[in-house]
Amino acid sequence: MLRRLILLIIIIISAVSLKAEGEELSVGVTNSPPFIIIENDEISGITIDLWNVISDSLNVNYHFVQTDYEKVVTNISEGEINISIAPMAINSSHADSTFYTQPFYITSMCVAVENHYESGFVTIVKNLFSLSFLKTIGLLLLINFSIGTLIWLAERKNNPAFDNKVNGIIDGFWWSWVTMTTVGYGDKSPQSKNGKILATIWMLVAILIISGFTATISSELTTKRLQNNVSNLHDLHKMKVGCLEGRNTSIYLDYKHIKYKKYLSFEEAFEALEKGEINALVDDGATLNYYFNKKEKSLTKKITLIELPNNKEYYCFMSSQPYLVNKINPYLLSFLESEDWNKLLKKYGLGE
Repeated sequence: MLRRLILLIIIIISAVSLKAEGEELSVGVTNSPPFIIIENDEISGITIDLWNVISDSLNVNYHFVQTDYEKVVTNISEGEINISIAPMAINSSHADSTFYTQPFYITSMCVAVENHYESGFVTIVKNLFSLSFLKTIGLLLLINFSIGTLIWLAERKNNPAFDNKVNGIIDGFWWSWVTMTTVGYGDKSPQSKNGKILATIWMLVAILIISGFTATISSELTTKRLQNNVSNLHDLHKMKVGCLEGRNTSIYLDYKHIKYKKYLSFEEAFEALEKGEINALVDDGATLNYYFNKKEKSLTKKITLIELPNNKEYYCFMSSQPYLVNKINPYLLSFLESEDWNKLLKKYGLGE
């Protein structure tokens, strides 16, 4: 009951303050292309154009107040700004002190990766001489040499197929290798009881070894070709990730315990991506598409954007005044349903 009373008082105060003659709204903006673009003291962008339409409909005066993204909630709570038109993602941690409008844009998390394609032949040649491949071959040689020595010790006295001299170890190595690869020439086979027991065990173990070896080689031969294939958020755990400082995305990556390197600008981040300092740049799809389609078209040949559709963000305006939010919503929804909204998105490279 007390909470409802407090909410009612807030609404009444908000209504009075909004209707006060000569009252100007302090509208918070933060540089968030393509929604808010601040260049050379000029402010433009999707939400700027959207706000101009809404403010005309409300017949209110306003002035812009530039603020940092991470300070928006504090500025609203302390009354320094009446409303923020920066693209704020809905967050339950702010629900007690702020109110959101209807979402005006839904975006997905997006990953920018460098185009990296190699022919199958080049990939095979590179991996055949890679350190990990040579280590695997060396381990197999050692295992087969050990088994070959054991079978020779078991068979050398009574089996003419295995030379009684030290050179018979080579015969044992040959038998071990042929058995492991399931070729089975049949030129050598154990005859003693101990030899047959060892052979039976080795056949079973060899099946597991050759299966694991095949899987390892297949992985090695395809890893480089698939290293930029990001299909879900989990894939980012094994990549060198970059992110802009102070963005919604950095908060989300922290929540998912994904390590990343911070950059101050997209230009700096894209340069790091091209140099190989990172192999994935994460941000919301709207922002990355804007930079690709409007700002840096040259990047389209070097970098690919991969959308993660299961990671959605809903962008809204934010205010501490519920009356103001309720006044905005009808005009906001009306504009979003109009063809003018689609034209506005296309203007900034986000239209279909």
